[in-house]
Amino acid sequence: MNSRVLSAILKHLKSMPTFDQVGIKRYRILLEMSARAFKLDKKIKFQPVKINKIDAERIIPRDLSSNKTILFLHGGGFIAGSINSHRDLASRIAKASNAEVLIINYRLAPEYPYPAGLEDALMSYKWLLKKNLLPNQIALVGDSAGGGLTLALLAKIRETGLMLPGCAVFFSPWVDLENKNKSIKENEDADPMLDKRMLEKTARLYSDRDRTDPFISPINNDLTGLCPILIHVGKNEVLLDDSLLFAQKAQKAGVKTTIEVWDNMFHVFQYFARYLAKARASIEKAGMFIQQEPYKEKADEIKASI
Repeated sequence: MNSRVLSAILKHLKSMPTFDQVGIKRYRILLEMSARAFKLDKKIKFQPVKINKIDAERIIPRDLSSNKTILFLHGGGFIAGSINSHRDLASRIAKASNAEVLIINYRLAPEYPYPAGLEDALMSYKWLLKKNLLPNQIALVGDSAGGGLTLALLAKIRETGLMLPGCAVFFSPWVDLENKNKSIKENEDADPMLDKRMLEKTARLYSDRDRTDPFISPINNDLTGLCPILIHVGKNEVLLDDSLLFAQKAQKAGVKTTIEVWDNMFHVFQYFARYLAKARASIEKAGMFIQQEPYKEKADEIKASI
């Protein structure tokens, strides 16, 4: 049964048009329409909020019993994706983590290229801190381009002198926009979601600056001192090496880092958690990681510094 479901999903994804075939506007519409395939949990509350001019939404499980909040940065290649398209995934993460999720509509390229999305992410993190949350009560989660944005945000938080969050979770993060890793070529026939041509076009839309810039390709940042990190990636995806190299560099920098490579899985397979058991298992593991409350022993020290 699982094999048939996986085959059906892969066939569907391979049939989907790319943004250069239909245009960015139509591509965005198709992604928004894809959200109709997911039935939202009625036990979860959705509350729209504004963070200055940023549209955002609080996703609150009915039986919430913790004071944790997750800032979720959605994927979509920096050119697509929204609260709506990723509401199901964010809801599942909220439930698995026993935490409230704040998901934002950060500004998208090409209308708003780098650093607009990163600025919105940083503003949203600061907004959470103003809500009397301790940094160690906040977790960051991002998928794909949102994963790259999450790593860039961690570096920006550190650069601005703010306290880091308690932990961060990455689903198939795109952290090297130079697109030079071997898995991009080696897995191009196995991953129905991405290929090098698409990555290159998207990267150019996101920024016409030097892509070695550590806030554009956040794998180039010094990762020393970052909070605990969990990375989940599919074995068959073109961005496999992004995750492997990210984990290796973080571990070498002394960061508490866990990486899990999921057999037979493709890019951001967690998006299809309604249909895939492995996707649900991945989200449950991420939720357990977030619930562990890294840095709890430093709570008094953090409070004193604010």
